[in-house]
Amino acid sequence: MSAGHVVGLTALSEMELETIARAVRQGLTPSPMTASALAELSVGDRAGWLVGLDADAVLAAIVAVLAERRRGDDTKVDLVWTGPDVAASAARDTAVVVRELFARAERSVLVAGFSFDHGADIFKPLHRAMRDRGVEASIFLDLHRAPGTEPDVNAHVRREIDAFLVANWPFGAPIPRLYYDPRTVEPTSTASLHAKCIVVDDRRALVTSANFTSRGQERNVEVGVLVESEKFARELIHQWRNAAEAGVFLRPEAASDGR
Repeated sequence: MSAGHVVGLTALSEMELETIARAVRQGLTPSPMTASALAELSVGDRAGWLVGLDADAVLAAIVAVLAERRRGDDTKVDLVWTGPDVAASAARDTAVVVRELFARAERSVLVAGFSFDHGADIFKPLHRAMRDRGVEASIFLDLHRAPGTEPDVNAHVRREIDAFLVANWPFGAPIPRLYYDPRTVEPTSTASLHAKCIVVDDRRALVTSANFTSRGQERNVEVGVLVESEKFARELIHQWRNAAEAGVFLRPEAASDGR
């Protein structure tokens, strides 16, 4: 087993690693490991390093990765707050935390949100990180449902995406990859993408009740948690990525972000 096999497993969550190990121990996968067996376990290309390894080597690699993560994870949690100042509070301000997360990003940013406004202010440090350091960014959006008179839902999606960019991303290129939940745009939909979170560099994650709006960032009473933990951040970002790979979220056709 080479070191590359261990490094290549960093894209998998602990739950996914444990699922593979369980299947190997129960004899549910072939030895050596095959790509099709990994696909059946819903880990696909992210576990491609295991292809060709026999059962003992697969288990050794997984055990090594799990041991390293559980030994080295140093979780730090901060309370994040929007609202009136509270005496002796240790909470950090939502608007400040959001902008700091974007400004400090070095590799990747994932944003999910229900409502957005004054993005020229909120997203300015994210655009700079993308432009100056090549940070890759994805934004998962809640789109309004199409009116019942709209014959082309895809045309409605394109209009919604264009409206989001005009209102919240006036900077031009580079532009984040945009995703939406196709259930939300159906004329009879009662679903919404209501999550609000940010994941930066697979290391820091903010999960909050606050929308990316002036009310949510500055005026409402909102509570969030800023978690500095590779384990948690990886699991959260993989939840979004896995859902996108499964078709739960889609890229808009002919999207205005040009990717």
